[in-house]
Amino acid sequence: MRAFIDDFRLIRVESESAIETIEHKDYAFSFAERKGMDHYFETDRDIVLHEADRLTINGEDHPLEIGLVTLQKAFEERFRYDGPLGYVYHKTHTDFYLFTPVAKDVRLNLGDISYPMSYREPIYHVSVSGDHAGKPYDYDVRLSDSFHRVRDPYANAHGKDDRNYVIDFSRTRPLEKSPIVLEKYTDAVLYEGHVRDMTIALDVESKGLFQGLFEHSERLGSSVLEYVKDFGATHLQLLPVFDFFGVDDDDKDASYNWGYNPRQFFVCKGWFAKNTEDPYARIDEFKELISRAHALGLGINMDVVFNHVYQRAKFPYDYLVPGYFFRHDKHGKQTDASYCGNDIETRNYMVRRLITDNLAYWAEAFRIDGFRFDLMGLLDVDTMHAIEQRLRRINPSIMLYGEGWNMTTEVPPKKRSNMTNHRLMPGYAFFNDFFRNTLKGPLHEAIPGFATGNRKDRHLMKKALNGSPHLLSSPAQSINYVECHDNMTFFDQMLRYLSKDDVLLHRYQDFANHLVVIASGIPFFHAGQEFYRSKQGVENAYRSPDDINRIDWKPDLESVGELKSLIALRKRYPVYGNLEKDVFFKLDHNVLLYRIKDRNHVFTHYVKFDQGLVRKHLDGGKVVFGKNRAKVDDHMIEMDAVGLYIVYDNENGE
Repeated sequence: MRAFIDDFRLIRVESESAIETIEHKDYAFSFAERKGMDHYFETDRDIVLHEADRLTINGEDHPLEIGLVTLQKAFEERFRYDGPLGYVYHKTHTDFYLFTPVAKDVRLNLGDISYPMSYREPIYHVSVSGDHAGKPYDYDVRLSDSFHRVRDPYANAHGKDDRNYVIDFSRTRPLEKSPIVLEKYTDAVLYEGHVRDMTIALDVESKGLFQGLFEHSERLGSSVLEYVKDFGATHLQLLPVFDFFGVDDDDKDASYNWGYNPRQFFVCKGWFAKNTEDPYARIDEFKELISRAHALGLGINMDVVFNHVYQRAKFPYDYLVPGYFFRHDKHGKQTDASYCGNDIETRNYMVRRLITDNLAYWAEAFRIDGFRFDLMGLLDVDTMHAIEQRLRRINPSIMLYGEGWNMTTEVPPKKRSNMTNHRLMPGYAFFNDFFRNTLKGPLHEAIPGFATGNRKDRHLMKKALNGSPHLLSSPAQSINYVECHDNMTFFDQMLRYLSKDDVLLHRYQDFANHLVVIASGIPFFHAGQEFYRSKQGVENAYRSPDDINRIDWKPDLESVGELKSLIALRKRYPVYGNLEKDVFFKLDHNVLLYRIKDRNHVFTHYVKFDQGLVRKHLDGGKVVFGKNRAKVDDHMIEMDAVGLYIVYDNENGE
């Protein structure tokens, strides 16, 4: 027999036998109804959730557990709170604040001493005198009849003994304001990589670690950061670097994981740190990486995961406010639209607050330049608005973008943060799967795309190159890409339906990479795609070993130099990022003519998607890209090979 609080005035008792009597010293009960094994009783007044912990049923004492009350709208509205959370450090004392309006008793464990906390709706608080910087802490929380050891959801430091730590943040490495200024998203070029992938195969001391990204590699001829900057990227997007499950921070080679298993959102991942026992070292090593990147003029974007956690039972919130952090359907059943076992209920005030507090923490304390939202379509529009408003006050140039897939969720369709609702989220960009599929082919099928020989849908390229106006309000909302960490690499996808003819495969991949650069929108590159990265056909390598995920750098390939020159061309001439430029298309047999024009410049792109000799008059223009594949004289360009050819005409005679 078990008893639960399902609403402020509703008790549910699970029992196969009849309930003869139900008693509590503070409440009177009246029978409401029975549904199968569930017996419902109404109370004469609101139950005080942080006090009512036991009741007598049929003369026997039973714990009173927290049931569906935390899922009720009245609960969500009553316990909204805007005061401090986590710990607030002072040299003379430290305050600890924990949101749990349903706990009956909470004790702070600071070092080896336990301190009782006092309740003031809706938080427990204690102030402990003395200087406690560097001390471990956690909480013992009692929801009914037993205590459970719980981490602080707002903890920002982790060290030895698997505990959180109080730190004096002023003792961490100082960071200057980010030098990355972005007038519009289309001025950005994104380069995505995993810390371990980018360093584990290099001749650097700190393989797999934050520091390995800025250490010089003879094999690379530079550091990774310098390579990414020289490549032409404006921002390096890192796969998750917050604390996640799936790897051993100390035995770093024991297992591998991309990091989409949230554990503690405010904590730097120790797997990437050289010194995992020192809570300051984790923070400083990540800060140094950001500082080194900023010194090069390179922004750092974080991949963040607010659609699910690794396991509900291992996330601290469920021991503080059971059920509240997670999304449920109208029947009270936990949803799983993320296919990860749970969904985060971003519509709840204190959940939304944790998310915005977390992002503000990274933006303020670490000078992060942008955030990529994993499965953003599972979040809600109001949360995304709150995020943008908060972060723009911190950094007006911050980039906000994510996976806007239209996924089935309990959030009403008009409130979902997906591409369908792009007009409600003008400050966000979306990964453009229309662009990807048009060039690469259908995601899970062995069918070529435009860049790999499919001519049937060539008319779709007009939309893809023009910022997908049929899908999005502006090119600034379109992340143009052909591969990312998810799914097969472009090279592996080609191997599903093409023979292993490296000349042809490389030509097709170069073609796709070049189209990413010239299209209206935001160019996005997966680390290594510029030199034909393969994951040996593994489609979902989230926990595959290094020999699948590592990057075998090939910076001296001709393809890399050519792509770098094209990115430099895009960055040199603002017409490519201009949201108001004139665009003209003409489909002529095996060539798509794509012309862009502003007040000063005209670029004519010959997108040659099939074999066969084509001659075009230059009309005073100059071939600025692709001439190594063409025959060019003063008046004519002859194009034979599949590829991109660009003719530039400066109408002002520059």
